[in-house]
Amino acid sequence: MKGVETMGACNEIIMKPEEKAEIILWDWLKTKSKFVEEVYFNRINKINSPTFTTKGKNKKPDFIIKINRGFGEEFCCIEIKVGSDRNIHDAGKILMYYENYVTNKTSYYIGGKKIKIDHFVVSSPNSISGCLFGSNNWISNELGSGDKYRQQSQKYGFLPTWETQRTSDFQRRLWAEWRTLKKRINVERKELPSIGILLGEKGNQIPHLFIMWWNKQNRWSQRWWKI
Repeated sequence: MKGVETMGACNEIIMKPEEKAEIILWDWLKTKSKFVEEVYFNRINKINSPTFTTKGKNKKPDFIIKINRGFGEEFCCIEIKVGSDRNIHDAGKILMYYENYVTNKTSYYIGGKKIKIDHFVVSSPNSISGCLFGSNNWISNELGSGDKYRQQSQKYGFLPTWETQRTSDFQRRLWAEWRTLKKRINVERKELPSIGILLGEKGNQIPHLFIMWWNKQNRWSQRWWKI
């Protein structure tokens, strides 16, 4: 596949750890995703992938991906961290990007055209294996295991079949901080993008968004969505 060939060529180029992480995730999204149409970097890059730009407050995430599951285009901002504990915990800055976007302090553009951001997520190279940190302490959400909440959530597509404890804790803390943020900013809830993490599924590496957002039934909703 083209993505794999390009990644092989880039292995011969000296890159910073952050750049390597970006290439790994770019290749994963290009080769394993069914619904990702394009991956945009926040700057000129070694593989000549297209880029996005911003106006206003210029702090910005690493990637924007364009997703189309057959219901129109969606755009997702991704903050990428090398898989060390400290770096991943620093990924909480995704909330800063989120706030700047929903309060109109930052606008996003592709090819000079302003775009609507639908999702903000955190990822790391470990995401390919189904976790942000190391792949220890797996939690089963399979039907018949865990509490009733986990069983019901997995049944209706709200949870992955497997999680790791540390990634689960990071996700729940991110959502808790996001709920605090939404109370502080004066924005209609129905206009808010989702927030969460980007992960593969244990055993098959297919990319998923693990997100929470305000749904059409005027309730907070959680989903595990294949992209």
